[in-house]
Amino acid sequence: MQELWKSILELLARIVTPDWGELIKLIPVALLGVVVLFFLITLRGFATAGPTRRAPARLTPIAPPDLHMPGPSYSPIFAALGAAALLWGLVVGGDALWIGLVILILGLLYWGREAVREYDRATHVETLPALVHAGLPPGVHLPGPSFRPLLGALGTAALLAGLVFGGWLLAAGLIIFVMTLVGWLPDARAEFDKTVEADRTGHLENAPPPGWPRRLLQVGIVLFAVAALFQAGLLPPRAVETAGGAAGSPAGSPAPSADAGPPATAFDITAKDISYDNRSIVVPADTPFSITFTNGDSPGVVHDIDIRAVDKQAVLQDQQVVNGGSSANYSYKGLPAGTYVFICSIHTVPNMTGTITVK
Repeated sequence: MQELWKSILELLARIVTPDWGELIKLIPVALLGVVVLFFLITLRGFATAGPTRRAPARLTPIAPPDLHMPGPSYSPIFAALGAAALLWGLVVGGDALWIGLVILILGLLYWGREAVREYDRATHVETLPALVHAGLPPGVHLPGPSFRPLLGALGTAALLAGLVFGGWLLAAGLIIFVMTLVGWLPDARAEFDKTVEADRTGHLENAPPPGWPRRLLQVGIVLFAVAALFQAGLLPPRAVETAGGAAGSPAGSPAPSADAGPPATAFDITAKDISYDNRSIVVPADTPFSITFTNGDSPGVVHDIDIRAVDKQAVLQDQQVVNGGSSANYSYKGLPAGTYVFICSIHTVPNMTGTITVK
């Protein structure tokens, strides 16, 4: 009996004088529960939406005559997943950014194809019957489908990518963005002319269905790809090493030897146009060393120099990022003998990846 009473008192003590630290830790769990409950209520609302039961079985909704109702679509879900994948890629960086961009583009292309198919089913004919009236035609002139919103979104995405990475990608993104917007003007003019013609003649005729903008997409993809190659330093091609010497040295002249003297402990590295000017350093084993890092890119483009294992995944020593036009003095702890990688955690491209040889 005494043990039971003791257990009751301990339970009451937890309620009367709770552990506030533990309760605060449970706040995210409670918020997650509220979000999950909200989604469950929303899903139940959609599942039970429709006419009320007036018979033992649910009545099937019937659209009014001459009213075409499109069927259900997964396109908004695909577009939302694509946008989430793109945002995830912007946070993670590297290949995840391109994977997210591809997923978003595929989702939007699927949505565009579905919209064109639905439009073809709804119209059946290219023109509407003529209306004879004394004044302006009644009703509303509904414009046909257009690829311009999709192209505008792609142009905006290219511009945002350029703002993130700068350099050649910024120029390419700006050009693609302007191309997509300029192409919108002829479409708007043609639609306006059709509306004026309908007001004058009474014929509510839509503009011809648009064709897929293959040429514009091809030009934009090629332009963006070439800019990415220049940004990554893959273009123009580097000079090939000649026999018996380093690149740019006369044939037969020996390359500078890494064993000419003791390894240094202080280095200067500059980043310019998303590229390190020095991508190979030699440091003594188990000896602290430093790097004076200068970010020569424009303000808003940040870089750093982190030390990682050879697989580029395990971060051994992390450093703060440096904004464009600034510099910092990085201090590193001594490393055991071996080979390591120093890399920019923001732009993990070959031109911002170097090798540390520890002897």
